[in-house]
Amino acid sequence: MSNSDIVSKADKVLRPVLKELGRFPWLRLEGCCAGHKSEDNLWLEITVLGSSGLSRLTELVRMLDGKLSGTDCRLDCLLNYTMDADTVPTPHGWISTAIEVFWPPRNDWRRNQSMVIETLLSSIEEFSGRLADPSNPPCAINYCPFCSSSFIAIDTIEKSGGHRYRCGDCDMTWTMIDPVA
Repeated sequence: MSNSDIVSKADKVLRPVLKELGRFPWLRLEGCCAGHKSEDNLWLEITVLGSSGLSRLTELVRMLDGKLSGTDCRLDCLLNYTMDADTVPTPHGWISTAIEVFWPPRNDWRRNQSMVIETLLSSIEEFSGRLADPSNPPCAINYCPFCSSSFIAIDTIEKSGGHRYRCGDCDMTWTMIDPVA
């Protein structure tokens, strides 16, 4: 299921959050629920690309958690390490996660739901502003640009610095000039 399929089937109240999250190329939506009753909670199932995606998600979750502190809502972020027979395997290089926000089961639970949605949107907006900051990655390429696999190898080393890489999963090759360390 694609991000647009998930957004179109999602609860109306959650759609703005899903649309904003869908702009990040390192994040894929897998499922969601905005909570339909007072005893329900809001959850997002997502996959993130590699350790850099996990670092970005961690920063976003920290922002959200900081904004929810002092409220009666609680936030959990879980990594999915298990795989059962009914689960579609996560593509190599992607990490399956879930974000869950709990609120106390009361008659005014919709108020908490609205507050969580607004907090999510403001956290995403604040986080998006930080993505424009200059990045200085500590290493060269660590995943295939074609299939996002981290199973890559140097095929040939050129004197000019334009090394040829090969993906062990999709078998694609590409040439790249490595950054100066």
